[in-house]
Amino acid sequence: MKAAVMKEGGGLEVQDVPEPGEPGPDRVKVKIAYCGICGSELHMLDPEYTSRPPQFSRPPGGGPMGPRIGGHEASGEVVAIGSDVKGIEVGQRVAMNFRSPCGTCFYCRNKLEHFCERVIPATGSYAEYAMYHANAIYHLPDNVSLEVGALLEPVSVAVHTVDIADINPGCTLAILGGGPIGILTLEVAQKAGAAKILVSEPVESRRELAKQLGATVVVDPISEDLQEVTNQLTEGRGFERVIDASGKLVVAKQALDLADRGGTVVWAAMYPVGAEVGVPPSYMYGKELTIRGVFISPYCFPRSVNLLSELELEPLISIRPIEEINDAFHDLLAGKGMKVLIKP
Repeated sequence: MKAAVMKEGGGLEVQDVPEPGEPGPDRVKVKIAYCGICGSELHMLDPEYTSRPPQFSRPPGGGPMGPRIGGHEASGEVVAIGSDVKGIEVGQRVAMNFRSPCGTCFYCRNKLEHFCERVIPATGSYAEYAMYHANAIYHLPDNVSLEVGALLEPVSVAVHTVDIADINPGCTLAILGGGPIGILTLEVAQKAGAAKILVSEPVESRRELAKQLGATVVVDPISEDLQEVTNQLTEGRGFERVIDASGKLVVAKQALDLADRGGTVVWAAMYPVGAEVGVPPSYMYGKELTIRGVFISPYCFPRSVNLLSELELEPLISIRPIEEINDAFHDLLAGKGMKVLIKP
């Protein structure tokens, strides 16, 4: 089968690789329809992110680093099921989580399944077929296309981000970064009741999309004074919630300045390994801020399936064949496109 293989040191190569065989007792084999390019995968081209310390020596799914089939934001059709699998049928249209918790380690049994010590990874989904644990499979409603279904995993990250930020009806929110996670967070935050939402994003097409999808104000942080716009929108107080979805250290620090007293700041992005953001304790004391991070999306997939038909996701999507995957990566790095789906 065709697959895009992540090479040692970064980059992808489309190769002919063996197709997964028959599924084991608790496994499900899926014919992949679409697989989205994740922002975390774009960092493969950046040595600041690929040089990882021992505690981060494995990819998000838990498998080994080095040559492997990439991709984890996928949808498709079930083509085979294991002997012990219940509630899943051949022919079903599904979307998938890319990792399954073991259910028995310390973290799984303490409501922290995303830190599972024995995570069960799926095979990569930049491929014609992939294999999943049965508990990673989610049936798509009839009114949700396979294209939209491929956004299930990133939507779940936006749901987890909104959970962590404690978005509630009527609150004010700033989202720094209008890439896929920033835009999805914008949409989910509106469902949660955020009343005034600012989106800061330097790419014009992404600002336009944010405005189209309901942002109260969009700001170009290169040419506009973000602090001044914040003061105007919040009567000089700052935002109750601030989410950095840009992954830029300077923006992560800026988020602290935009937050109101008693506010919550969420760093919902990946940052270079070992990098630090200085936070003066006296500043934290004076504003009584809460700072949180986001790591994938525990317990969020069922709610995210429900949201797929309620969010405007089609405007984010573009589709490219697997043979153009490297071009798609470079276009995204240049700010072209939003959520690119690879079709094997």
